[in-house]
Amino acid sequence: MSGQLIFDPLLTPAIIIGCCGILLVFTALAFGLKLRGSVMRAVLVASIGLVLANPIWVEQKKEPLNDVAVLIHDKSESMTLDGRSALSETLAQNIRERLAADTSLDLVEETIPASAEGSAVFAAIQKGIAKAPPGRLAGVIVLSDGLAHDLAPDLAPDLALQSKPDAPVHALIVGDPNHGDRTLRIINAPRYGLVGEMAEFIIHIEDEGQSPANSATVSLRVDGGNPITARVAVGKDVKVTLPIEKRGDNVVEIEVAPATEELTLVNNRTAVNVNGIRDRLRVLLVTGEPYAGVRAWRNLLKSDPAVDLVHFTILRPPLKIDPTPVNEMALIAFPTRELFVEKLDGFDLIVFDRYTRRGVLPMLYLDNVARYVEKGGALLVVAGPEFAGPYSLARTPLASVLPARSLSTIKTHAFRPELTVQGTRHPVTAALASSAKSWGHWGRHITSSLFSGTSVLSDEAGEPLMILDRVGNGRVAMFMSDHAWLWARGFDGGGPHTELYRRLAHWLMKEPELEEEALRAHIKNGQLLISQHTLADGVDPVEVAGPDGTIITVPLSLAGPGIFTGSMPANASGLYSVRTEKLLAVASGGALNPKEYTYLIPSAEALKPLTQQSRGGVFAMRQTSDLPNLRRTGTRDRQAGRTWMGLMRNNAFVVTGEERRPLLPALLAALALLMLAAGVWWREGRG
Repeated sequence: MSGQLIFDPLLTPAIIIGCCGILLVFTALAFGLKLRGSVMRAVLVASIGLVLANPIWVEQKKEPLNDVAVLIHDKSESMTLDGRSALSETLAQNIRERLAADTSLDLVEETIPASAEGSAVFAAIQKGIAKAPPGRLAGVIVLSDGLAHDLAPDLAPDLALQSKPDAPVHALIVGDPNHGDRTLRIINAPRYGLVGEMAEFIIHIEDEGQSPANSATVSLRVDGGNPITARVAVGKDVKVTLPIEKRGDNVVEIEVAPATEELTLVNNRTAVNVNGIRDRLRVLLVTGEPYAGVRAWRNLLKSDPAVDLVHFTILRPPLKIDPTPVNEMALIAFPTRELFVEKLDGFDLIVFDRYTRRGVLPMLYLDNVARYVEKGGALLVVAGPEFAGPYSLARTPLASVLPARSLSTIKTHAFRPELTVQGTRHPVTAALASSAKSWGHWGRHITSSLFSGTSVLSDEAGEPLMILDRVGNGRVAMFMSDHAWLWARGFDGGGPHTELYRRLAHWLMKEPELEEEALRAHIKNGQLLISQHTLADGVDPVEVAGPDGTIITVPLSLAGPGIFTGSMPANASGLYSVRTEKLLAVASGGALNPKEYTYLIPSAEALKPLTQQSRGGVFAMRQTSDLPNLRRTGTRDRQAGRTWMGLMRNNAFVVTGEERRPLLPALLAALALLMLAAGVWWREGRG
């Protein structure tokens, strides 16, 4: 209970002041004229003003309000290292118990969650302060390893908060700052890289909390392939390179060997995604003789602006007797040596369209083409009637890479090309299955005695019509008919010639989207989605290695012709490796380079400016006995000491009731004024 004097005027203040002002003028005039009763006149004016002001004594009933202490508990991923999580949980429980023992304190807790954007320490402090009513914040206790990632480099910690705390902020830094750790960071990485060229990366290796080594071993690999190792300096920005070998996404993993001390190996490994793009493609098209199908191939290849096409059609073989003048038959000589010896490896694809052995290309040059394929080149052969004759390519050194041999039998009846079982699964032809029943007829088919590779198109009798094969490091495709051009002309309804040619050419040039045996993985909505493409009837379960090295077996189920899928939860940040006996896929969970692992040594540097400004303290927590005592302090007292931290008493209260007593009762005040007025009249009357 407490009391105070207040005024509740009977009239508005302006009227009271006006009336009293007029009376004071007359009073001053009376003093100037030295009239009798001037003093009593002044007393009467003051009494009138006091009565009109109506003084009241008010006694209030007050109920004290509890102050609010805010506990910020860091549960980010860095807190899972070095026993920090267990220690922080014990410390948090001790703090709760101590605060609960003080009945004048309420506790508000806020958590710093795990996030791909790092530890949002200042955001959690802001949210905790916002939960405390104005004028009742006793203090903020931040239980963390001090690693904050939501503060801009050019921004002071106090400016990171929308509303600054009007109470002390204490930082309890959990963990051993002397523990060693090695961190790998990518300073610069390309987003794109030319296929076949070297991609350049700038990396930085830092040894923290220990005597740094002079150098460390770094390994680089693309999509889990064979690593490339290099010895690089520690503590400096260094440049490393590796080749980009395929178009599309290339997940480049960069890993540094562990140091003598390590908090975790997660930050020893990082990854970037480099999009491989091709430079202009060079295609050599050799046509054995002019025929209606030449235009179909030429139009396809010339329609792509990224293709440099070199096309030769053999109009007249060297030994043929022809009266046509040479200057009218050929514009330029066929540069066989330049194309098939000097610059052969510069082509991405070689096409022999109805070529026959007619003395134009020596056997040595065809042998060069076979070696070119084995070393990784691409070859497409379109077989016409010549393939069944004595001058067939099957009777040259090129036969060692061809997937089929002719029976010297040519079928000339109309037939509709059909997808084989393997063709419904192969990425080159699977996408064409929906329109297969409406394809137009072809009229010629060269039968084969045996074949290797995969037959994806056949005639109605199941004889191979289009064969895909791998030879050494290269690829070979073969059409056992020269009538595909009928589709381009729209004969009998036509067919998907452009799409078929395009997908075939891209498969030959090893486009990853068209691999018939492929394993792919990506993460969406917290799920690792796995897809395996195969020509087989079934697949075995895959093994998934998580960011922490844990291996989980995931079964795959049939989702379509040649497609098997599966999934598993993927909530942790880092790289997931998916393996079969021969295939490997890599997917990234969260950020490829999580901020949380860029620096892992406990530090109070981010929070120290805020604690100093708020007069709070910074305490190192290596064990539970390091927890400082809690003291209630005044608003002007010290708020922290070597072994204690303060929580302010704000003395906040709420008024639950009040009692009002007028100091001048109305009747008594009226009587007093009358007596004073009478006294003034009597005094002046005697003069």
